[in-house]
Amino acid sequence: MILLRPDQISYWYNYSVARSGYSELYAFARDFWKDLVRRGNKAFPPGFLARLLESFMSVPAGVHIDNAKLPEIETRYLSMIHAAEGADRLDGVFIITGADRDTALAQSIIMQIIDRLPAFRHSSLIFSDAELEKSFSCEGSQSAGFNVDQALDQIFSQAINEFMADELSFDTDDIFEIGHPNLFERAADRFFYRRMTGAMRGLATWTRSVFSIKEESSWIVAKYGEPQVLPLGGYDELTNKGNLSSIVPSELAYIDETMDFDLFDYKYIENQLMYFKRESGAVFRIRRDIRVKINLSEFFEHERHLGLLFAWCFNFAEKLIDTFVKDMVNVFIELDGFEPSSLKEAFSFFGHFLREKGLSQRICLICGNQRTSDEMQLRKNAQTWLLAPEPEPDSIFIPLNIPQSDEFARLDQDEQNRILGSLINESIERMVKHAQGGWN
Repeated sequence: MILLRPDQISYWYNYSVARSGYSELYAFARDFWKDLVRRGNKAFPPGFLARLLESFMSVPAGVHIDNAKLPEIETRYLSMIHAAEGADRLDGVFIITGADRDTALAQSIIMQIIDRLPAFRHSSLIFSDAELEKSFSCEGSQSAGFNVDQALDQIFSQAINEFMADELSFDTDDIFEIGHPNLFERAADRFFYRRMTGAMRGLATWTRSVFSIKEESSWIVAKYGEPQVLPLGGYDELTNKGNLSSIVPSELAYIDETMDFDLFDYKYIENQLMYFKRESGAVFRIRRDIRVKINLSEFFEHERHLGLLFAWCFNFAEKLIDTFVKDMVNVFIELDGFEPSSLKEAFSFFGHFLREKGLSQRICLICGNQRTSDEMQLRKNAQTWLLAPEPEPDSIFIPLNIPQSDEFARLDQDEQNRILGSLINESIERMVKHAQGGWN
């Protein structure tokens, strides 16, 4: 094995940059490439990295060479990435997060994309991190010690073949990971997330039932309801106040695109435009605090079972919120008993996951003294439910036992998903029957 000298690394870098149509790369792109190299991506062409960045961002990654003839094989590979199934959603990730202009944020997202692509490899591109730093102070490098143009063609040909063989695509879970790079600071977090989401998909097959409360007891509404004034029913009258979604369509006839300032603009400024006003009325949203208490055993020491537990917790909590969608529902999941060795890391990740999903103010996981939300507390004026093995005072009790036996462990994953999914359905069905009966 022969390591490249600093001057040879410099030649490789500058040749790749120029071949991709740049006279130089800006500091953020150059430093990003150096980080890639330190992570083991030594054969990643720096010029292609700049083109990949620019294909998703609205800021340049370097100084372009006028009328540069870009290599067809490089352009083809870039097009294949953007044409992959699900890749169209990546543009939305960059725009929504602001990474299309934020170079620091863009790098963490691009890194997630690169991790999913076939690795660039070439036997001649071997060098140390120390030599890499020295290479940027070299002047007048003459050769890389190998045919760089030929090497680049080989690198892209191999990547394209692997890309096509693997039928690379970006599924929903990939898009979530790519769009939330800070959620996966450790490799263990990504591993646990994939276990958890795999279990979520399996559970979702069995939790498609829809439950709804047809009638709520008047005294429950009076005791736990919180009135809110919302637009209801049809149109009530015309008014000169409103938003564009409720404007009377005939008012649009005043728009004259040939004029800088037309009659529509005048009427808008003078509040003379007419809008539909909808009927409004008070609706009551029931305050419900739902406690789900689970006593853990050694069964959850297995990481797959722990991932299944957190998937079940999330599916159940989300299903509860969807079922009581008209109400003000908070879900508290309390884990007691045995503490698996990976529980602390899983707990920490789950808290970040809830925040990224925008549910940290609706779902709270509690384990001993740890909480995923310090703001969420049980409300004194809320209807309290308890789903647990044993009842407790001042709560509507629904029996709930998570299977943790050796027999359950020996079942295949589909059967485990069916049993746990049915447990969610049965628990929610009992809750709906209680609510419709007006029980306290």
